[in-house]
Amino acid sequence: MYGTIIQDAYEKSNAQNIVNALDELCNPNDSYGWASAGIYTFWNYYTKELLYIGLAVDLTERFQQHNGFIKMSEKGCKINEINQYFKEYAKLGYSIFVQSPLSQPVINKNIYKWHKLDPQKFGVKDFTHEQSKQDLRVVEGILIEAYRKRFGRYPPWNKVGGSIEGQKRTTVGNYAIVDEMTSIEPSILNARYSLRELAANPTYERYENFLHGVRILILFGMEYDTALEFIRKNDILNTYEEMVGIGYFERPLYI
Repeated sequence: MYGTIIQDAYEKSNAQNIVNALDELCNPNDSYGWASAGIYTFWNYYTKELLYIGLAVDLTERFQQHNGFIKMSEKGCKINEINQYFKEYAKLGYSIFVQSPLSQPVINKNIYKWHKLDPQKFGVKDFTHEQSKQDLRVVEGILIEAYRKRFGRYPPWNKVGGSIEGQKRTTVGNYAIVDEMTSIEPSILNARYSLRELAANPTYERYENFLHGVRILILFGMEYDTALEFIRKNDILNTYEEMVGIGYFERPLYI
């Protein structure tokens, strides 16, 4: 259940701050915030050129792999491309397209906590979680293909397209999601605060979780006003009124 785009931009020297923020907002062991599994992009902070679209069952771990915190084959991550980028530019844009915690798959970090199993006897492969991964592949395939349809090529750091099923489902309108992942202009899908700001402020995280429900309905085809009214009817905290009162919707994104 996708809905929210959260953005940030980081320097090579403060990449650990992004790791910490991802672990706070997209922790696979939490039932609040967002799921650890989602879509992410790297983009040129200065030109807004999208560089890469990827998927991850654990956004924190995947970011660590790309940025050298977790060692792995250079063929399996973008550490070379990122290091080359930082030779020319100071800041790299990073966005995540996140899901509700209800879409959290079973992974190594949560299997033993959730199910109280003996790690000597059971592993992640013993559980049926392939659908979660397949859904990720489909969404990634849709967004990569949407980019290809727009520009006639893949993003510079993507060597191949996404899933065939995702490619078949792609429509012209899907590019709007890709475009908003590199834009800091106000948008219903884009969070008003950066990844690190949301991780540091539980109130703003709550606001964006409220809006996440609205965004899910919009992506299913519902009009904004109708979706907002539906979510407000089930909100006993009067979150929308609180947000309007502090001018939350007028706040530009700073990254």
